Amino acid sequence: MNTHGVSLSAAVAPETSAPFFDYALARSLLPIVVPIGLASGLLFRGFDSAQGAAACSIINGMMVMAMLLLRPPILSFWTGVAPILTLAGGAALWLILIQVGIPVVPFADRPVAFAPDMFAPEFAGWMAGLYAFMIGALMAANRRDARWAMNTVLFAMCGILLIGLIVRSVGGQGALDYWSLSRQGRFAGTIGNANVTAVVAGMVALLATGRLLSLMRREPGKKPDARTTVNMLCHAGAWLIAVVALASTASRVPIILTTALVLLLTARTLSRGRINWTRLAVYAAPAIILVIVIAQAELFQARLDGTSYEWGARLGLWSQYWDIAMTSPVYGYGLGGFQSINVFAMSGVRFAEGAWIVNSAHSLLLQILLVGGVPYLLLMTALGWRVARDIVRDYAGSPWSTRRWSVALAILLIVLCAMVDIVMDVPSTITLALFLTGLLWGRGVFVEH
Repeated sequence: MNTHGVSLSAAVAPETSAPFFDYALARSLLPIVVPIGLASGLLFRGFDSAQGAAACSIINGMMVMAMLLLRPPILSFWTGVAPILTLAGGAALWLILIQVGIPVVPFADRPVAFAPDMFAPEFAGWMAGLYAFMIGALMAANRRDARWAMNTVLFAMCGILLIGLIVRSVGGQGALDYWSLSRQGRFAGTIGNANVTAVVAGMVALLATGRLLSLMRREPGKKPDARTTVNMLCHAGAWLIAVVALASTASRVPIILTTALVLLLTARTLSRGRINWTRLAVYAAPAIILVIVIAQAELFQARLDGTSYEWGARLGLWSQYWDIAMTSPVYGYGLGGFQSINVFAMSGVRFAEGAWIVNSAHSLLLQILLVGGVPYLLLMTALGWRVARDIVRDYAGSPWSTRRWSVALAILLIVLCAMVDIVMDVPSTITLALFLTGLLWGRGVFVEH
C-alpha cells in the first residue's frame, strides 16, 4: 500500500539522462560556427598551398555535411540546385579526363597534364569552392540564420584584418616567422599578398556600408534604441578597420573599385529616401576625411604614377599566356600545371627575368582557359550564367534590401578584381566569394518554392 502519494511505477522508473547530442543547440550555432570556419583560412595564408587546399576542402566538406544533417533542405531545393550541380559535375569530369589523359575530341591531340602530382590538392581546393556555394545556399533557407551568417563572416574577416594590422604595427611578424605581413612597404595581411588582402578589406567595407545604411533608415514611429546604436558603432568600427587595411595595401584596382561601389550603394540608398540625415552626417563626415587622406597617401600616389608601366607589363604577360593557351586550346594543361608550363614556355631571358616567379595568369578567364581549354571555359561560363540568371530573377521578383545589394556588390568586387589579379586563385577567397554567392542564390530558390 502506497501511503506517500507516489505511484509505484514512478518510484521504480529509471532516471532519464540528458540527450547525448543537443540538435537544437547545434542548429542555433550553425550561423556562427560555419562562417568562422569558412573565414579561418584567411588567418593561415589563405590556405594557398597544397596542404592548405586540402585543409580548406576538409573544413568546407565538414561544414556542408553539418548543414545537411542539422538543417536538411526541402525537396524542391534539390530541384533548383540540380542544373548547377550538373554543370559543376561536367566541369569536374572534364578536369579528371585531362588528368587521366583520355582523348575525347577526335581532332585534338591527347590531353597532357603538366603537373599530375598537383591534381589531388588542386582538385580538393576546387571542391572546397563548390562546398562553400552549397553552404551559402543552404544557409539562405532561414532568413535569421542568413543575417547572422552575414554578420559573423563580416566580423570574422574584420577581426583577421585587425590581427594583421596589430602584428604589423608592433613588429611581431619577425618573431612569429609565419606571416609576411608587409611587402615593399605594403600591408599584405595574414594572407601574405597585398592585392588579395585589399580585396578582402574591400568586401568588408562594402558589407559594413550596407549594414550601416540599413540602420540609418528612418522608420516612422520608431525611435532609435540602444541596440541600434551599438549595431551602428560595431559596423562603423568594422568599416574603419577595413578602410585602414585597404589603404595600407596601396592596391590600386581594389581601392578604386571599392570606392566606386561604396558610392554607388550609398547613392542608391539615398535616392530611395527615408534616411536619418543626422546619423548619416555623423558617420559620413569622418569617412570623407579618411578617404581624402588615403587618396593623398604617398605610397598610393607612387603606385598610381607607375600604372602605365605595370599595365604594359601585365599586357605582355597576358599576350604570352594567351599564346600558350592557344597551343592546347581543347584540353589546356590540367589543374596545377601553370607553374610548369610558365617555366617551360619562357620566350627569352628578358621575359624570364620578370615572369619566373609568376604563379598565375592574373586573369580569371585566362587561368580557366589554361587549366582546361575552351570546353572547360564554356562549362564554367555556363555555370556562372545559370547562377547569375537565378539571382537576377530573384531581384526582378522582389526588390532587394540595401544589405542584399551590399552582398551582390562585394561579389562583383571580387569578380572584377579577379579579371586582373590572383584573388580567385586563393582557396580562402574563393570560399568566401562562393559562400556569399550561395546566400544570394539560395534566398531566391527558397522564396520561390
